[in-house]
Amino acid sequence: MTDLVPKFEWQQRSFRSKLAFVVAVIWSVYTLAYLTNFFFYCGIVLYPLTYRSISSGLICTLVFLLSPPSKKMTREESKLGWYDVLPIAAIVIGCTYIAYNANDLIAEGRLITHPYEMALAALLFVAIIEAVRRTTGWTLSILITFFFFYTIYSDHFPGFLNSTGFPYSMAVGWMYLSAEGVWGMVLGIVSTVVAGFIIFGGFLRTIGAARFFNDLALASAGTLRGGAAKAAVIASTFFGTISGSTAANVATTGQITIPLMKNTGYHANYAGAVEATSSLGGMFTPPVMGATAFLIAEFLQINYWSVCVAAFLPALAFYVTLLAQVDLEAAKIGLKGLPKEDIPSLKATILGGWHYLLPFVLLLFMLGVLRYSAQSSIMYTLAALILVSSFKKETRLTPKRLLMALEDSAKGMIHIIPLCTAIGILIGSIQMTGAGTKFTSELLTMSGGNLYLLLIMAGLAAFILGMGMTAVGVYILTVVLIAPALVRAGIEPIAAHMFLFYFGCLSFITPPVCVDAYIAAGIAKGDPFKTGFRAMRLGFAAYLVPWAFIFNPGILFLGSPIQVITAFLFVTLGAVTMGVVFEGFLTTPLKSWERLTLTICGLLLFIPNPVTRSVGLVLEGLFVFWQVYRIRRMKSDITLNRI
Repeated sequence: MTDLVPKFEWQQRSFRSKLAFVVAVIWSVYTLAYLTNFFFYCGIVLYPLTYRSISSGLICTLVFLLSPPSKKMTREESKLGWYDVLPIAAIVIGCTYIAYNANDLIAEGRLITHPYEMALAALLFVAIIEAVRRTTGWTLSILITFFFFYTIYSDHFPGFLNSTGFPYSMAVGWMYLSAEGVWGMVLGIVSTVVAGFIIFGGFLRTIGAARFFNDLALASAGTLRGGAAKAAVIASTFFGTISGSTAANVATTGQITIPLMKNTGYHANYAGAVEATSSLGGMFTPPVMGATAFLIAEFLQINYWSVCVAAFLPALAFYVTLLAQVDLEAAKIGLKGLPKEDIPSLKATILGGWHYLLPFVLLLFMLGVLRYSAQSSIMYTLAALILVSSFKKETRLTPKRLLMALEDSAKGMIHIIPLCTAIGILIGSIQMTGAGTKFTSELLTMSGGNLYLLLIMAGLAAFILGMGMTAVGVYILTVVLIAPALVRAGIEPIAAHMFLFYFGCLSFITPPVCVDAYIAAGIAKGDPFKTGFRAMRLGFAAYLVPWAFIFNPGILFLGSPIQVITAFLFVTLGAVTMGVVFEGFLTTPLKSWERLTLTICGLLLFIPNPVTRSVGLVLEGLFVFWQVYRIRRMKSDITLNRI
């Protein structure tokens, strides 16, 4: 089995890689010191503005050390050129100026008053946007640049985009010299709470947790029908709890699960689709949810634990549906489980890695029972992980492993912190110009008060904006521009935010972008578009479940226990029924009229109306009875033919 533990080979590293290692370790140590209140206990006053600017500066510097300017150049092939050194210098100087003057800036919140401040801000903005381009692509970089200049020249735009326009000194001052722009709330959340969870994930991976979760998935589901695919689903779920990236999920677990699925008889495109869809589900699964859970809590001003609770049942419905489809595919093509000799023992796996589970139990206890803050909970959990890992020699944190964990943690932030720093420009622009309020009014006007039309437009907008962007980026953009319109239309705030979050992530498996499908197809040696379209069929629940947030809010734990249970059961049953339709198989291949019948059943079960649900249940019961009758008749005919 491929080792899923990071490697540490210092002698083989280039100068660029060694420098990146130093910066990564400094960031991780600095972040841990801040999160554990080390500076406070040492009598050092570290303003939030200071902490955020230093944290952002270190990670943005790391981006230019780890990510070459062009995809044609590998990191090791590209030397540290002027196109890396100049942005690093701009970042270091620009962030140091903010960190050093944080006390005065908090008190004054002033405009740009010196030419050198304008130069520092301009160079820093260009460097940060370039860091975003290198890590997430052109889409968000262009969008952020547009919003910056829109702030200046908004008085020249037509219709609802028209605003007063602002001078450069005011716009740059708000975004660079205040605690509201690039150093605002979004960066504050990701550089503290999100960083804590990413560091926890880095330590977990370093001591072998990814390998343990993979073995646990194989041991628990490997012998079942289609066990390789089911193990892939379970492994990706586990990895999704410690990873903030679907692409990282595919690239890590897919290296093992995809070849395993192909070896057991699955087609390359199907194997890639299972991994891509499973990894997408990791984005919806608490506690990390691609770092979005913390932002939802902050935007809604609710407890982080409440977000985790709300996200649990939809994620469960998604994975139940996916496992059901995987099982039906295995039955359709006649696959069996993996041989016992090819999978690890469940007992041995648990005995060998039980200590990986204890920190998760502690985390849930502290968040759900003791109601500690997410920041405090993850620090106690990290301490518990380090403690239990010392019980065994092979997982003990040696100095080398500690450095590996610190480096891996910082690398996990290079797609998050630069993005959230740059997106402060976008948020600052929307706040200054009032574009968010105007866009909300325009959406409501265009929908004509029709909730269904408003939701379709909002979902489509979130999907389009999600193309080529990270989950965090599209969530922040849609929640600022679109969520207020949904809330004003009478939708529960948590339901509106989750609706937009789900639709913003769908482009990861939906052609033509389908980033996860591209990565999975590369590993499987399949066709990216065929893999993407197959992933859409497997992940249909992700397209269906968001509508339940609006019309079946019980699935988000909104309402009485009866409403919660009823919503979950009917939404899951409806989604599984539609999954059967997409697979075209139940006990035997389905005919066209059978697919049509099940489609009607699935939709009726999904509609939150007692009458439609009752009709759906009756139709589904009759359909199952027909299937059982047909199978018995077929067996009887076979017996008579033998006689």
